[in-house]
Amino acid sequence: MTDSEIVLAFQRAIGTPVLSALAVFSSRWLIYLSIPFAVAAYRIRAYRLVVIEAAWSVLVAFAVSSIISALVDRVRPFLAVKGVVALVPPNIQHGSFPSSHTAIAVAIAFACANGHPVLGGVLGTAAVCVAIGRIATGMHFPTDILGGVAVGMLAVLIVRAIRDGMGS
Repeated sequence: MTDSEIVLAFQRAIGTPVLSALAVFSSRWLIYLSIPFAVAAYRIRAYRLVVIEAAWSVLVAFAVSSIISALVDRVRPFLAVKGVVALVPPNIQHGSFPSSHTAIAVAIAFACANGHPVLGGVLGTAAVCVAIGRIATGMHFPTDILGGVAVGMLAVLIVRAIRDGMGS
């Protein structure tokens, strides 16, 4: 299957109002639920460094994905593929590749998995939901999602390399 065919298949699969609403929620709002959890976790001394690493990783993931998106400037599926409908308003970022939502969700999950594997697993599941939602709502192609996963993981590795280089 091509990228376009996969996006169309996802949109057909969420043909009910309930599944559409879940896709929209996952695509647009799910990553923001990590904020209250981060605030609560930061208050626990054992998780403070994990939260800080996740926060820096989010910043790096967003910056890197924004730069790549501006350079690649790939057209989003709802503009490029006949029959694909935008179920959420497009964000202000330039293009489709890579998915910054996915990059951020993966960065949070990957950063947290090191210090708290169970939390990392829960956040990893949320990242998968974000990624699926981004495809299903017509915002991204599957290859945009793969790019976002790579950027999110790379962001955590960059933050860890900087931290380790600083001797912390």
